[in-house]
Amino acid sequence: MKTLAEAEQQARGIVNRWAATQAAAGWIPGSSLVFTGADLLMINQVAEAFEVKSFDPKTVAASVGGVVGSSIAGTVIREGVGAIPIFGWAVKSVMMGGKAKAIGEAVIVYFRDVSPLKNAPREEEGI
Repeated sequence: MKTLAEAEQQARGIVNRWAATQAAAGWIPGSSLVFTGADLLMINQVAEAFEVKSFDPKTVAASVGGVVGSSIAGTVIREGVGAIPIFGWAVKSVMMGGKAKAIGEAVIVYFRDVSPLKNAPREEEGI
């Protein structure tokens, strides 16, 4: 059986991969719109890592609302910055990676708190 610490380690790997992907491809015009869907996929993968089988997306959004809300507003800014060749593309890529990381860290905290693994017996307890 997976421990809560192992689930968190797995979730951080998921978030780091998505953040790196978004940072690498964030310069592409329109990518911030595509990566909004990718953020939802990342959230689902983090939920799976913590063995949360079902969750209400509205509850998750409310719990991490500040991060999600700021990322939506940032989408408009990122697309505007991305219109500036070279420098703008680089800035947009950094912003995309940072946004994915911030959302990921917020959902890790949320799913860690609601994970059934939180109350699972530990191996060191001899159970």
